[in-house]
Amino acid sequence: MRTKELSAPVAMFKLAAALERYDMRVRALAGRSLDLEIVRRVQHDFGELRLLCASLPKLSVSWTAVLLSRAKLLQALCQRAGPAAAALLHEHLAEVEGLRRRCLRAIGAQGLALT
Repeated sequence: MRTKELSAPVAMFKLAAALERYDMRVRALAGRSLDLEIVRRVQHDFGELRLLCASLPKLSVSWTAVLLSRAKLLQALCQRAGPAAAALLHEHLAEVEGLRRRCLRAIGAQGLALT
């Protein structure tokens, strides 16, 4: 994906869609035993998020919150901290949803017609 060639509204729309896809896959992964295919897809989705967010500096604070919540979640999972990991999963998904809402508000504020 060449994010440098995308206009900000297009990148914002793609980011909102990618965040929704990432959220669904993380939830699927959390609800199952370890599924390596879903892990691979989550990693791929996160790479896509990283590229899209790099092209949208106005979202850097929200993106940083997602990065930090993900790092805390991964640390808890590596330490096998069950109850703490569940709370951190909820926190991470809340940060992801917050970033997605910012994208959607920005799209709406720009008056884009998505038909």
